[in-house]
Parts: sequence; C-alpha cells; structure tokens
Amino acid sequence: MARAAARGATVLATAILLSGLLTGPASGIDDEAVRGAGPAAGAKPAGRAVGPTMEVLDLDGFVSRAIEAAPELDVARWAVASQEADLQQAMASSFLPEFTATNMFGFARRARGDVLESPDTVDTRAFGPFNRVEIELVQPLYTWGKITSGIEAATHAVGVKIAEQDGLEATVVEQTKTLYYNIVLARSVRGILEEARDGFDDALETARERREDGDVDITELDILYLRVGRAETAKEIPKLVAGEKAALEALRVLAGGEPRSALDVRDRLLDPEPAVLEPLEHYLAELYDLSPRWRQIEQGVEAQQSELSRTEAEYFPDLLFTGYFGYSYAPDRDRQLNPFAWDQFNFLRGPGGFLTVRWPLNFHITATKVQKARAELGHLQAQRRQARSGLAVELASSYERVVENRKAVTDLDDGRRAGRAILTLAVTNFDLAIGDASEILNALGNYARVSSSYYEAVRDYNVSLATLARVLGQEEIGTGALRAPPVAPDEGAAGPVSPPPTR
Repeated sequence: MARAAARGATVLATAILLSGLLTGPASGIDDEAVRGAGPAAGAKPAGRAVGPTMEVLDLDGFVSRAIEAAPELDVARWAVASQEADLQQAMASSFLPEFTATNMFGFARRARGDVLESPDTVDTRAFGPFNRVEIELVQPLYTWGKITSGIEAATHAVGVKIAEQDGLEATVVEQTKTLYYNIVLARSVRGILEEARDGFDDALETARERREDGDVDITELDILYLRVGRAETAKEIPKLVAGEKAALEALRVLAGGEPRSALDVRDRLLDPEPAVLEPLEHYLAELYDLSPRWRQIEQGVEAQQSELSRTEAEYFPDLLFTGYFGYSYAPDRDRQLNPFAWDQFNFLRGPGGFLTVRWPLNFHITATKVQKARAELGHLQAQRRQARSGLAVELASSYERVVENRKAVTDLDDGRRAGRAILTLAVTNFDLAIGDASEILNALGNYARVSSSYYEAVRDYNVSLATLARVLGQEEIGTGALRAPPVAPDEGAAGPVSPPPTR
C-alpha cells in the first residue's frame, strides 16, 4: 500500500508538471529546465562568459560580427572607395584638367656675341649652368558635355558598387541567420529527444516494477518494445550533436573566429521571429526602391547611358583656353635681343593665353567606340527587363514561403500541444496501472515526432523571413519592410505571427 501511495503521489506530481508545461510561463516552471534542452540549458545571458573563456552572443551579435569580418564585404568596401576616387578625379577634371609646371636645370655650352659675330665656335670644352621654368595650362570652356557626362557616369558607377556591397551584406546576414537557426534547431530537437529518452527510461522502470508486483498486463514483450523505442530515440541524439557542432564551427568562422574558438550562441530553444507582414502588393510597390540587385542594375544602366553620351560628344571639337609661361637663364651665354634669334637657354616667353579649338578627326575610331557603348547599353537594358520580372517572381515566391511556413508553425504548435496532452494521459494511465506499454510507446513517439516537426517548421519560417528580408534589401527582421510588434498568432493569412505562449 505504501508503494502504491508513493506511486500515486508521483503520478499526481507528474500530471501537475506536464499540465504546467501546457499553460506556459505563467505556471512559474522553468521551461528549459523541465524540457532538458541539453547540456547548455543553464546558460548565462548573452554577453556574459560561460566558464572562464566562453563568450555567448545572440543573433544580432553574430550578424554584426559577420558583417564586420566578411572578406567579400571588405573587398566591396575597397571597390566603393576606388570608384569614389574615380568620381573625385572626374569632378576635378572640370577645373584645370591639364596643368603642368616643369623646372629644368643643367649645363649648356658657352656662347658669346650674337648671330652676326661671336668669338666662340662649336666647342664642347666650355660649359655653364642654366635653369629653365615652363608652365602650361589647358582649361576646357565647352566640350559638348564630355566632362558632365563623365562625372555622371562616375557617380552612377559609385552607385553600382554601393548597391553591390548592400547585396553582399544582405547575403551575409541571411547566411548568418540560417546557421544560427540551424544550431538552435539542433538543440531544440535534441532536448525533445532527450526528454523522450528519459520518458522511455521512466516507463521501463515503472513497467518492471509493475511486473515485479505481479501485474499480468505487463509482459516481457512490452518491456522489449519500450527498450526498442528508447534505443531508436537515443540513436538520433549523436547525429544532432554532430550537426550542431558543424554548424557552430561554420558560424564561428563566419563571425571572424576560428572553428573551435570560445564562442557560443545564446538561445537554447527556437522561437518564431515576431514579424508583421504587409500584403504582397505593399512589398511589390517598394521592391524596386529597396532591392540592391535592382539598384545595381539601374545604376549600371544610367552609368552606361552617360558613357554613351560622352563617347558621342567626341564627334565635336572642344573649345579650350590655353595659357603658357616660360623662362630660361644661362649666365655663360649672351642673351639674344633680336626677336628672330632662337636661343633655348636664354628666353622669356609669356605669360600669355590663347583660345584653342581641339578637334580629333578620327571619326572612324569614334564610330566604333559609339557602337560598342550602344551595344553595352542595350545589354544592360535587357538585363534590367529580365531582372524586373525575375525580382517580382522571387519576391512573390519568398512571400508565399513565409505565409506557408507560418501556417505550418501554427498547425504544428496545436499538434504539439495535443501530443503533450496525450503523453500526459498515457503516463498517468500507465502509472495507475490502467494503461499498457503500447500507449506510452505511441504517445512518446508521436510527441517527439510532432515536436521535432514543429521546431523544423519554426526554423523554416525564420529562414524564409530572412530570405524575404534579403530580397527586400533589409538587414534585420523588424526594420524597414518588416516590423516586429508581438501579436496573437491566430490572425488572418496575411496577418502577424508571434511566438506561441508555450514551448
């Protein structure tokens, strides 16, 4: 009787515990501790060390580090800086694009007298120093738009590189989120399987006790079935541990660390990311303003259009202002005062300015340049038409995946609750000797299966949100196109999604 009373108290406590899991955090029960979410269930909050060296980061922390450490983003940043330098050069070309100052110092043969009479002959034995300064400048006055088109082309080229960098950053964010969610998925499913394994252990212990007490309803076959169920559950745990380890090592590398560095994720249970979805039409209206891919193509078309205009302007002459000043002095040579006498070592020319017309007449070469620029522009315009339809299809597909995965999360959460209730009743009936081992076997198997499916659906939902954010050019869920006020999970098809109140 004492043993039966003790078993009855255990059953009552178990029923209270399991029912508390169904009512959520309000029950006051530590959900992670009850679920047995693996060896890290008692982890400290983000930003604090686990043990002497382990650093724990949340998703935002890993995203920030991945953006900072990504080598492809570093390459893209330098490409932007290089293109900005080209833009500065193009803008500077509108002000004294050709300005040269030359100072020459050397030795010249001695020369005395003038062109009519001189005591010196062609002799290389007498030399003296000389110094020459020449300054030349060319200022465009009118170039038929060459300079303006060049500046516009360089400006749009900077826009291309910036859009390319934004696209790479969005891809790095998506990759980081996917790895993070996979790690937490492995830990969540591992917690479920460990809970099921412990449930099989408890059921085996109860079955053996009942059989020792002479319960004829418990047979050796029931015990064997429970042992098989425990083994089938336990064999999946090492696979999850290995998958979690591989994903965590990849995430550490993505965040700029080493595969075995002391860096871990904070979350131990996977929750749906809270996000409010606008109707699809809302995103379609904003797509071509937000998408990095579209901005890259659009800026490329504009840059090539400006380059075509610059090339076509080469058919026409440039009007320039040219300035010159030259002075040279050689003390061992007599200065020639006759303006018709030429002396390259003693002279003063200028300062003076001239209006100049410069017209390259190689029209056949200019025509081929224009033809090539038009072909490249046509190629980019065709890519733009292709991208316009392709981006809309990609957005619609990503949006539909979010809606479908959200519905799967809601449905599987309901099935998970039902599986928990069935498991509670099966455990209670089995401990009260009014149920058999097959009910425990089925209840534990169903609960483990539907709970694992639930967490997989949550992972798929979170990843689909990350993909949608990447298509829209957003870095984080809950900013810009996606907002994150927590709301009830039973809204309409295009309504909001929030984490279920229980796990």
